Amino acid sequence: MDALRYYLAPATTLCGVIGFLLGGDAVWLGLATFPVLLFFDVVLPRDESPRSGVVPIVADFALYLHVVLIVALYAAFAWSVHGGQNPLTGPGSLSQILGSLLSLSWLSAVPNLPVAHELMHRRHWLPRRLSQLASAFYGDPNRDIGHVMTHHIHLDTPRDCDTPLRGEILYTFVWRATIGSYADAIRGEASNLRRSGRSPWSWRNRLWQQLALLALPPFACALFAGFRAAVVCVCAIFIAKALVEAFNYFQHYGLQRVEGTPVRLHHAWNHLGSIVRPLGVEITNHIHHHLDSYRRFYDLPPEPKAPQMPSLFLCFLLGLVPPLWFAWVAKPRLKDWDRRFATPAERKLAMEANARAGWPLWLDEEVNANASQGART
Repeated sequence: MDALRYYLAPATTLCGVIGFLLGGDAVWLGLATFPVLLFFDVVLPRDESPRSGVVPIVADFALYLHVVLIVALYAAFAWSVHGGQNPLTGPGSLSQILGSLLSLSWLSAVPNLPVAHELMHRRHWLPRRLSQLASAFYGDPNRDIGHVMTHHIHLDTPRDCDTPLRGEILYTFVWRATIGSYADAIRGEASNLRRSGRSPWSWRNRLWQQLALLALPPFACALFAGFRAAVVCVCAIFIAKALVEAFNYFQHYGLQRVEGTPVRLHHAWNHLGSIVRPLGVEITNHIHHHLDSYRRFYDLPPEPKAPQMPSLFLCFLLGLVPPLWFAWVAKPRLKDWDRRFATPAERKLAMEANARAGWPLWLDEEVNANASQGART
């Protein structure tokens, strides 16, 4: 069944849990899933097939299993430190600290973000609260507020902090998006409370829940495994937040949309890798999600004729070196997007964005070249 593909997400998290339970060098097992998944996503053919015969309860169970496992991941880490299998002091402790930190960070971002994203769009309160819990492990329990009230309304416009600007590098975007996501959540929650006749300082404000959820993992680690474990936990969540925004960088990079116009199939990049689709719970194949945010992940049809990107894993590695990202991916793909997909109004915005970024005005240059060719003939 196609639904079984999505168990790649909890299976990846389970590797980290097993690594901590084994202790020693096995604490690197969670991070070790990254190069393996990268390799297969690059070498396997693109997955452009729609899902068929999916049993909803089977597919959805993979999401809930992951939430259990992400909690178990931090519990296993604390247990391994407390039991001495993962010593954070003494000879060899540097390897244990780095392995623990990087495994926690990677798994707290991927596949955690895609699972949390899917659950935050469900109508029932339980999956939405579980999304809040899962999001705490990448430091953003209230991400759903800004995501729904800002990103889904203003995507591909300057008002959306989740849409990178042309010429913007990964490192500056991570900070801008992080600040923007927190600001959007604070403003959105205050607005919701005012509409219901309550003060933004009311105890009902989810900001208080956010602070409690952010404090819970490091507090539990400190209580059961000591101060060093708590520090590793805090650093892991901090890095996971950066990774979340880093992967978010490649979903709408440089795209343009006139504010207030309908969202269309060309307003998101597609990463249709055979690994990243199930691992990401279709978050890399999500333009139909923007057309209907309540549509389940397994019902999202792929759009192979819409704007495409290479493997998301490969994009991430190239994004770490901005000149390579711009030269090999961003500029060629956006030039093609401007030519083949953008509306006339979006082309105008695109050339204005190129001018601000100091990029070539390739559409204007083509118009001038065609005019010169016509004059000569």
